[in-house]
Amino acid sequence: MTRTVLKGINGSNPLGFMASVGLLRLLDAQSSLTRLGFTEDGAFHAWIERAPTLNDLAGIVASDAKRAVGPQPWRLEYEKEEKRGIKIVADLKAPPAAFSQYLNSAIDAWLKCQPEQSEYAAAYGTDVARDGKGNTKPMAFHFTAANQQFLKAVEETRGRITKEWVEESFDDRDGKMKPGMNLRWDPGAERSRALMGANPNDDGTTANAPLEWLAFRGLPAFPSVPIGNRIVTCGVTGRRQNEFRFHWPLWSCGASYATVRSLLLLTADWIEKDEQTRRKIESYSRNGKRSRSLNRLQYDLEKAIEERRRRSVFATCTSEIRRTAQGFGNFGPAQVQT
Repeated sequence: MTRTVLKGINGSNPLGFMASVGLLRLLDAQSSLTRLGFTEDGAFHAWIERAPTLNDLAGIVASDAKRAVGPQPWRLEYEKEEKRGIKIVADLKAPPAAFSQYLNSAIDAWLKCQPEQSEYAAAYGTDVARDGKGNTKPMAFHFTAANQQFLKAVEETRGRITKEWVEESFDDRDGKMKPGMNLRWDPGAERSRALMGANPNDDGTTANAPLEWLAFRGLPAFPSVPIGNRIVTCGVTGRRQNEFRFHWPLWSCGASYATVRSLLLLTADWIEKDEQTRRKIESYSRNGKRSRSLNRLQYDLEKAIEERRRRSVFATCTSEIRRTAQGFGNFGPAQVQT
């Protein structure tokens, strides 16, 4: 097995973490022996262990992007009637009937042992939750709005990727950021005003297209589920717009893609319980109370963290999901709890 530390992928950055999961997913499809981990030195670089036959990581990513031209299982398109006529839209806020059709198509493909469309469909949304306009309520990571279309932006990102750019991204070289539209998954991409479909080059936005493509390829590891009439995305907590938080773990021992998927399902619950315990401890401390209850809370918190460390999870990260009045989203800078 060969281990490579990817200095351009910071696991404490939401985009970097999602990209590392996407890279693991791509490599796992070629060898189930592939493993992902992160350095504990404060830089939180992602590292990959894989079979020697998978040495050309940049070539694998570039080839994956190149092969994804044309019809793909993850493409969701539907017709939208406008004043100028019928428009083809590539976004996740589809009318319920169009999204149900995509789900049914995904099930048909799954029955033929072609699971990718169902994996993306599970990440995109549900046939239950609706937005304020009666359309499908998309996953929590859907940050485009107004005239921008999420899957159209993904396609533009995919079409720009080259092997050289992937190498620049992985090696953290100066050329990793280039002018163009981004998916707003990097906290550094935050803007307080809507682009409203303007030329992103004119607006000064830049993108790390290889990492954004990999993050998109990792979306199947973050499925969404219906809770009542709401949609809940894996790793995300909160009920109201200003409460949403994305949580994810960092670990030092190599983990397979199957293990990572299971780990992601647990993390939000871990962090919520830890935060509740910390709030109780702070309340006792403010009141100057020392009691068996306070000692027990401190013991339980330390034990929970120690148990995760024993399983090689050395940190948990939390990033606020911010929304503008126009509906655009962004991740805030992550808080890392070690």
